[in-house]
Amino acid sequence: MELDEKEKITKKDWKFCCVELIKKRWPSLVALAIAAEGLPASADPMSLILILAALVYPISGAIRGHLRGVRTILIQAIALAFFGVIALVSLYVDRDTGLILLAAGYLGHTVWDFFHHRTDTIVPRWYAEFCAVLDFLIAMMLLAPVLS
Repeated sequence: MELDEKEKITKKDWKFCCVELIKKRWPSLVALAIAAEGLPASADPMSLILILAALVYPISGAIRGHLRGVRTILIQAIALAFFGVIALVSLYVDRDTGLILLAAGYLGHTVWDFFHHRTDTIVPRWYAEFCAVLDFLIAMMLLAPVLS
């Protein structure tokens, strides 16, 4: 089936499409590039990264002025404590259990990132997108040695 002249995509259209994709989804592309470089499938450094990722939210929320009200502060504090406990417990159990627990923490943080991306609160949307993609890829890398 032949495309008529109106349906053909020109090189100019293709370049415009690629540029627009990069402009809109650069946080995801950066996260993919970081993951492609390789991340350690070990609980030690990855548990620290989970705690740091969880810390960004209340700090950013305070800087941006989004931490208003007891409810918002309480939710952020509970999330920080939850991800912190998962990260710390993953260090004190056997290797496979720790990797599974830490992967679950990263998957939970992916959902947390997605929520903040959709609501555009606490952290900038670009950060939530970047973090969601990176957290998901980290979770998969942590599960790989356990599942193989």
